[in-house]
Formats: sequence, structure tokens, C-alpha cells
Amino acid sequence: MSRAQRILVLSGVLLLAITMAFGVGYAIFDEHQTLVGMGEQMAGGFMAAADGDMAAAFVAFDNFGAMGAEYSLEIHSHGHWGMLALILIILGLLIERTGLSEARAVALAWLLALSAILFPLGVILQIGPAATLGKALAVPASAGMVLGLLIAAWCLAKNRT
Repeated sequence: MSRAQRILVLSGVLLLAITMAFGVGYAIFDEHQTLVGMGEQMAGGFMAAADGDMAAAFVAFDNFGAMGAEYSLEIHSHGHWGMLALILIILGLLIERTGLSEARAVALAWLLALSAILFPLGVILQIGPAATLGKALAVPASAGMVLGLLIAAWCLAKNRT
């Protein structure tokens, strides 16, 4: 197994383990509580509206929207980590078919591995006080992932046998 293959496959397996642990922890300690809170905010908003207290209704619906946005970021981060981990493993099996030199294949493998880790991490860090850091990580990491996947796809298509 080449260095590039090891980087891609091992980082993919590590990322799968991380996303599975994150998913279990998230489901136990946060997801269900978030969903209950969203339901309470929505019900409270409708009850306030039915009572004619539109100010309280709008506050409750704003809280519901904020909780929903947070929930969406957490769920998408978890899903993206899992999918990117699988992509890393698949590319690890195919990297030898790209026709890249060992040095370039290793550089591509590191670009993909780091981007796959940092992109969803940046998305989840956008929740709370680290939002600026999260955006600073997510944007270049997503660009790195796109660039790496384009390079891999181009090389695989060019060296198709």
C-alpha cells in the first residue's frame, strides 16, 4: 500500500470512527433535547398567537428558527463527515489509477484528508462563540475538498483504461 493510499484509507476510517462517536454522543446528549425544545417553542408560539400575544409568539417562533438552524448545522456536519470519510476510502482504493507521481499523490491525499476533516468541523463550529473561526475553517476547507475532488476526477478520467 502506497503512502497516499494509507493517508486516504486510514484518515477515512478514522473519520468514520469520529463521526460515529459524534453521532452517538449527539443523539444521547443533545439531539433529543433540541427536538423537544423546538417542539416546545413551536407549541408556545401557537398558544401565544391564539391568546393574541403576537410579541410572545414572534419570540417563540424566532427561538424555534434559531434552534432549527443549529440542529441543521449539527446534522449536516455529522452526515458530511460520514460521506467524506467514505469518499476518502474509495479514493484510497483508486489513487494508484490517477497516474500521479508519489509526491503529487501524497499531496492530493493530504489535501483531501485535511479538507474532509476541517470542512464539517468548520460548519459545526459556526454554532456559538466560535462562529468566525468556523467560517474561517469551512470556506477554505470546502474549496480544498472541491479542488481535490476535481483533480482526482480529472486524473482518473485522463488515465482511464
